[in-house]
Amino acid sequence: MDRKLAWVGLNALPSLTPHRLRRLLSSLGGPVEAWRAPRVTWARILGEEPAAKLDRERASFSPEEELERAEKLGAKVLTCDEPDFPAPVREIPAPPPVLYLLGELREADLSGIAIVGTRRCTSYGRLVAKGLARELAARGVTVVSGLAPGIDRAAHQGALEAGRTVAVLGTGLARPYPAGSERLIAEIAASGAVLSEFPLEQPGSQWTFPRRNRLIAGLSLGVVVVEAPARSGALITADYALEQGKEVFAVPGPVTSGASVGTNRLIQDGAKLVTSVEDILEEYPHLALLPPAGEQQPALALDAEAKAVYDLLGLEPLGISELGERTGLPHARLSQILVELQLSGLIQETTGRKYIRAR
Repeated sequence: MDRKLAWVGLNALPSLTPHRLRRLLSSLGGPVEAWRAPRVTWARILGEEPAAKLDRERASFSPEEELERAEKLGAKVLTCDEPDFPAPVREIPAPPPVLYLLGELREADLSGIAIVGTRRCTSYGRLVAKGLARELAARGVTVVSGLAPGIDRAAHQGALEAGRTVAVLGTGLARPYPAGSERLIAEIAASGAVLSEFPLEQPGSQWTFPRRNRLIAGLSLGVVVVEAPARSGALITADYALEQGKEVFAVPGPVTSGASVGTNRLIQDGAKLVTSVEDILEEYPHLALLPPAGEQQPALALDAEAKAVYDLLGLEPLGISELGERTGLPHARLSQILVELQLSGLIQETTGRKYIRAR
């Protein structure tokens, strides 16, 4: 048996925690010896009950078949002692021994920025996540996230419009969460990378997603939390980033929004407040690989009133009453301007009859 098969086998045993794996490797010398050791040897090192459970798990798993399935899926299998295993992942606490990869992982991807947040995001959070990701990707910065519904998905979609993104799964590649993500996974793999540390058929669970979050932090120079309630996996990612010495950023939200309780608290605790992509990039001057895409310029000559309305609109959706308060324009004139700006493709209407600048 070669080392790759042994690593794949050890990585697939659910009961083999990082601590237990370290004990086996320390006592037995390497992955091949650890995988091949009889149950009685495991019992001497780990105890009888864990050894019996691990032995049952080993008997039901074939590393050879796992590699065959990965090949059919089009996935590469990277082990921790191979040169193409990403170096930043080796440096995190309890690094995974195996990574499954769809697509291509480039050197620049290992200096990316993570954008994460709640699954139950607001339209504001979705727009901000997508906009920040798009602008980072347009500068040549890889956006890392976790593929989950809500903020993560918006970040991937925004990055795909302008550049590269890396998705880190909390399941095996053959069991993606959420169900129906296959199309998005294929799009990401075609121009970026999809990663998982879990065996192909591993379903998602309460322990797999927090473990996934440490990889998101490990692959990134910094973590941007867009929206997160008081209890959120995104806050776990932020904690991992701090443990790893990474920068944590947070997008402020309304104090009345439950989706922003966690992000506002992060800012209180010292996370850097983010209102634009420049707030992120100024911490990493070397990441601004490409010049800014620039603001969309109106294709038509706008009069002073129309320009005032256009200039107010950005990623934050504003309704006609808010625009009226800020511009002082009467309702009838505002309605006329909004229709004209929509017809010219400069703005778009969102839910609740609010408006944002078109991208």
